[in-house]
Amino acid sequence: MRRFLPSLTALTAFEAAATYRNFTRAGEDIGLTQSGVSRQVSNLENLLGVRLFERIGPRLLLTEAGRNYLESITKYLDGLEEASIDAVRGSKLQDATRIGVQDSFASQWLVPRMAGFMKRFPDTQFNMVPTTDTPDFSENNIDVAVLRGRGAWTDAHAYKLFEEMITVVAAPSLIPKGEKLEPQLYNKFQKIQNARRPDSWLRWLEAMKMAHEGPIFGPRFAQTTMVIKAAVSGLGLAVVPMVMVEDLLRDGQLHCPFGDPVPSGYSYFVVYPMNKGVSKRVMDFRDWIISETRRLRSKTARSVSPTV
Repeated sequence: MRRFLPSLTALTAFEAAATYRNFTRAGEDIGLTQSGVSRQVSNLENLLGVRLFERIGPRLLLTEAGRNYLESITKYLDGLEEASIDAVRGSKLQDATRIGVQDSFASQWLVPRMAGFMKRFPDTQFNMVPTTDTPDFSENNIDVAVLRGRGAWTDAHAYKLFEEMITVVAAPSLIPKGEKLEPQLYNKFQKIQNARRPDSWLRWLEAMKMAHEGPIFGPRFAQTTMVIKAAVSGLGLAVVPMVMVEDLLRDGQLHCPFGDPVPSGYSYFVVYPMNKGVSKRVMDFRDWIISETRRLRSKTARSVSPTV
């Protein structure tokens, strides 16, 4: 039986046009000319018997029917794309372990170490996906996550990996390497702001038992990785997690002119939901990352131990 289905070219042309609200830009995205996109959308409208766009000069506005149709077809196009990728991969995306992690921690620390995980568990496929400090495990299909927090997540198991230590770093171009300054002098420099962690400077000041006086000025960046890059470029001082800058400190791109690292009040945990049961793949990752962070646990324990 013949199905009542538009062509895939018409559907992708409509989706692109609805995304860009412009036939020319839609064509550039999917490899058609402006007239080609217009023709495909017109054919689709004729097939359906409804107008999908209102054309006001060069502008395109979705009609109510267009909005409803876009919402309906997008999930099916996504599913078709996923099925095609599965065919190329030889396995379903759902078969891979979904590891949730924050972008900065992933790029600065976890990703460079995943070769060790792959070597130990060569048959385990994984997808690393971005997440927040408070993911909803019931909605995002994450199997296991590495999270920064205080260890309390709803309906989830959490194993502490290590305590987060923070430090103020500077590039040698800003403060000569080896120069040690009194912590109170931090206010003489531009202070790079972290939009993802807006309390970073306040936490460092609190840990150093220093009073906060006046506004904390400086350029603001959206992610910790950007903050680190800005510090390396000499744009100012930055409060950063030690775990993310160890290599940069080791090779001299950054240094700590205001003293040793201090606790931020947060820790990193490996977390997985209770409602999914316990799979071998999740346990393998949990045990691997607990082992991988053993050095960090020992190091932070020494750092925060009281001096006798």
